[in-house]
Amino acid sequence: MPEFTHSSSCAANSGGIPLWALLEAAAKTHPQATALIHGTRHITSTQLRAASTALAAGLQARGIQHGDRVAIWLPNVPLWVELLFACARIGAPVVALNTRFKSRELGDILGRSGARMLVYWPGFRGIDFTGILRRVDTVCLRDLRHIVGYTEGDELPQNVCGLPVTPSHQLPVKGGDARAVGRADDYCVMFTTSGTTSTPKLVLHTQRSITQHAMDTARALGYDAPGSVIKAVTPLCGVSGFGMPVAAIAARAPCVIAPAFDARGSLDQIRQHRVTHIHANHEIIRRWLDAMNEHDDVSSLCGVNCGSGIAGVYERAIQSGIPVRSIYGSSELQARFSLQRADAGTSRWLEAGGFPMSSQAHVRAADIESGRILPHGEKGEIQVRAPSRMHAYFGDAAATARAITDDGYVRTGDCGYTRDDGSFVHEARIGDVLKLSGFMVSPAEIEAVLLGCAGVAQCQVVGVPSERGQRAVAFVRVEGEFDEAQLQRACGEQLARYKMPARIVRLDAFPTTAGANAPKIQKNKLREMAQALSL
Repeated sequence: MPEFTHSSSCAANSGGIPLWALLEAAAKTHPQATALIHGTRHITSTQLRAASTALAAGLQARGIQHGDRVAIWLPNVPLWVELLFACARIGAPVVALNTRFKSRELGDILGRSGARMLVYWPGFRGIDFTGILRRVDTVCLRDLRHIVGYTEGDELPQNVCGLPVTPSHQLPVKGGDARAVGRADDYCVMFTTSGTTSTPKLVLHTQRSITQHAMDTARALGYDAPGSVIKAVTPLCGVSGFGMPVAAIAARAPCVIAPAFDARGSLDQIRQHRVTHIHANHEIIRRWLDAMNEHDDVSSLCGVNCGSGIAGVYERAIQSGIPVRSIYGSSELQARFSLQRADAGTSRWLEAGGFPMSSQAHVRAADIESGRILPHGEKGEIQVRAPSRMHAYFGDAAATARAITDDGYVRTGDCGYTRDDGSFVHEARIGDVLKLSGFMVSPAEIEAVLLGCAGVAQCQVVGVPSERGQRAVAFVRVEGEFDEAQLQRACGEQLARYKMPARIVRLDAFPTTAGANAPKIQKNKLREMAQALSL
């Protein structure tokens, strides 16, 4: 077993640590410390290590070998984490499946990943997961050899898609301790990511990148401070939720998990367990704020990191005692690539981007058309080289070549600029950047003005072509009366004339699609709606 010492400097010098070694070290140095909290269960690092090694032996007993893929279609339960470390131990990559997937999406990922085993919870929230699985095209299941069913008292089907369903409690080999053969450079996990293609790409990370990111997160965000308690509120199938228990194990801190997010229950857990660190999103924070009452105590929170949409909830969150700061990440770079420092000042806490958490990370901006590397302050595509970088898009060499430069930088597809203090600013997706009267304009700048207007609860700005060139159109969700002319006047008082939205349109709800962490607004539909307007 590789030996290492967890310290503030280890993240910069630990490039060869496989994921399973994090848990081995935690069990060795803090054997009775709580690693996971799930309901009334407190699982120590020793118990988590024993469960994962027994599972690893069980996987091997069923023919899962080094390199075989194991698909996990579960909500946030301890088995998710146990399987992750079991698979890392034997070098079997995990395929992270969203519990919101339907038959077409599920079959596509199972087929392209070549998963040999699927682990799922048929009874989760009363959803017919077995029915969804049975409707998958059998061609997509050609590599599947085993189906494992998790249960918390509900009944399991005996057979699905021609395969027997093994109860998850029968999967571990009691007393089994599979030999650790997983290496740092072995494939570890595949996440699905959205994009412009008709099917999600499979973002493949190695054990090295997952381990390094966990240690960098623990150090940079203070998870390793005495008394830290981490809470995962987003699904483990996405990079945001996935990284929380892994970083907690690296930090020797407990991580609170629950199968599904519930604002009331989540606030109760923050108070009960004195949670200190959370990675949330704007929708989760908004639901907390709506559910809070005078009895809620969030004073234990040291940091709540939010990946996007922070401006709309920031003031309410701060007033309610929720210390929100912006953070930047992606499936390709993992969720906590950079953050705004506490000493950067509140004026910068709302900015997406910030300072990379890893001392080995490099960020640059490149001209979108020529690829020329730009000086600080000039806007272009943000490109990143870092230890947390993905290895590849699984099964898609062409997409990988487009995404990674010859010198190892990820083309993020985000527009922004670097600063001479080592930080960077992310303004928008390149496809969302507006070119108004010849000037590059971030839609976030216009959105911020409208969100500052009374009653505007949500805002999205898109660009559409017109006879006068590209023009901005703003869509807003308003609580109370809507007055387009009044909102236009507010924009005119704070924005240059060329940045003024041609129209401001009220919507009762924005068109969305399901995402791993939160619903995503469908900007293409907004552009179609804007195009139909008379400008």
